[in-house]
Amino acid sequence: MIRAGGLLVLLAGPVAAETGLCETAWARVAEGLGGFGTVTATGVAQEGDWCVVLAPVLDVDGQYVPDWRMDRLRFRGAALGWIADGSSLPEGLEIAVEGLRLAVQTGNAQVDWLLAAQARPNGIDAEAALAWDPVAKVLRLERLSLDFPGENRVDASAVVTGVDLSSTGAMQMSLASFALTEAELRVQTHGLFEGYALMALGSALLPPEGDMDAAAEGLRAEALAAIGDLPGTSFSDASKAALRALVGELPNPAGDLAVTVKAEPGIGPVRFGGYAVTGVPATVAAAAPVFEGVKVDVGWTHADAP
Repeated sequence: MIRAGGLLVLLAGPVAAETGLCETAWARVAEGLGGFGTVTATGVAQEGDWCVVLAPVLDVDGQYVPDWRMDRLRFRGAALGWIADGSSLPEGLEIAVEGLRLAVQTGNAQVDWLLAAQARPNGIDAEAALAWDPVAKVLRLERLSLDFPGENRVDASAVVTGVDLSSTGAMQMSLASFALTEAELRVQTHGLFEGYALMALGSALLPPEGDMDAAAEGLRAEALAAIGDLPGTSFSDASKAALRALVGELPNPAGDLAVTVKAEPGIGPVRFGGYAVTGVPATVAAAAPVFEGVKVDVGWTHADAP
């Protein structure tokens, strides 16, 4: 969970890193994350053209909120010079996270120590690469990979137009003009859904008491009905069948999900602007204008964990 400002200070193409510039870059990122909590690290080093932050921790404010702990955070880019003296534009970013763990702080020192130790063998590794074209004003998520414990993984890429990162004012203007034109998502789940999404969704959608199996079946029926109402111009029969198969496996899906989105002229604030006046559509059919020019291909393959 990184603030846009914290990421933007690192945007640029790869160049040789200097330790002083690495320290400056990390200081700026830590400052950008400071609104969430206390940021610490045991040191900052240089490895080739990579800046390496050792054992960074984001100690999020509040009890029962998970803190973010990492073994190492690595980044590189010509934005190091931009951070120091403003001499370059943010044109790219490479970042890698090793051994990310989320550990809840309860206020009980014994429990907190045990939870932190329990989380250590369940680290997450992540890599991301972004590139920005200042002439075309196109931001590309060239690669996002999240490698979770076990046979669990998320890979994604995307193209967003109407993005101007040349100044703070331009970035603020982009919030009203950006549009997602392409996206690809691949998810391998063998416990990933249960570990990271089920509790949040269940708490929001299930009643606090009563027959949970019946309530879950009702939610499943609503989801299947919504899938049936999806416009055929955007979702093929095969895509709808894949979604139905996935819903049928909830709350314990096991397998591989693939989603590809292409949108012309794009999905962004302009497309949703009218709903600020009329309100959120009550049905999938009422939201049909949202899908105009949008093609979504979905694939789901059940696979038991090896």
